Amino acid sequence: MHTYHLAVQIEKLEEGLYLASCPTIQGCHAEGHTIGQALDNLRSVIQVIYELCQEQGLPFITDAPDIPLESVV
Repeated sequence: MHTYHLAVQIEKLEEGLYLASCPTIQGCHAEGHTIGQALDNLRSVIQVIYELCQEQGLPFITDAPDIPLESVV
């Protein structure tokens, strides 16, 4: 399994929730009541997308370098 370092954007929504998105992966976003919760939810979404790509033999990301897991936020 590869480890990726991905850029994430955080936005506070009018409803008081936070939206975390990963512009490197089309349609990859998640909400949460806190920034931490939004990031945790985003990690789950990224994991699902990764697993689907693996199952279907599709590339996950071609321009993100592998980095040690300890470096991932």
